[in-house]
Amino acid sequence: MLYLIDGYNILFKFFHSEKDIQTQRDLIIKFFQDTAEKFHLKIHLIFDAHKQQEVLATHTYDKHLKVIFTPKDQTADEYILEQIFLSKTPSQITLITSDNSLTFQAKHMKAHTKSVDEFIDWLSEKEIKKETKKLDKEEFVDTKHDIQRLLKIFEEKLDDDNF
Repeated sequence: MLYLIDGYNILFKFFHSEKDIQTQRDLIIKFFQDTAEKFHLKIHLIFDAHKQQEVLATHTYDKHLKVIFTPKDQTADEYILEQIFLSKTPSQITLITSDNSLTFQAKHMKAHTKSVDEFIDWLSEKEIKKETKKLDKEEFVDTKHDIQRLLKIFEEKLDDDNF
């Protein structure tokens, strides 16, 4: 599954602060780098490049994350819809946005969609499941102190039963 994330849509959902836009964008990119790696997700994080002079979109690659700045005169919404349209398997794409119009258009092209809140909830559930699996795999080893304590209880129980 490929996750196309409407970058500024998610950024403005998370941040309502005085931090400059570059700092906020860097924090979102770092969050998705960590998330994509942790859960082995294929994520494309798409940002409008308002002042971009490039004719082609610019990409920054990571093992699981691709950060894309749209080319001159193309919005992130247009880029996202173009990617879904050009895909041979749009049903293998999930768009993450809270933009209702973009959601409607993506669904019309057979892509899956999740709102920003739904996606964050889904990631939280994955984190809980991962931690639960980790706990299930942990082996508990009795310490010397625990063994001595249990032995003492057992011996006292034996003594009580003999009399």
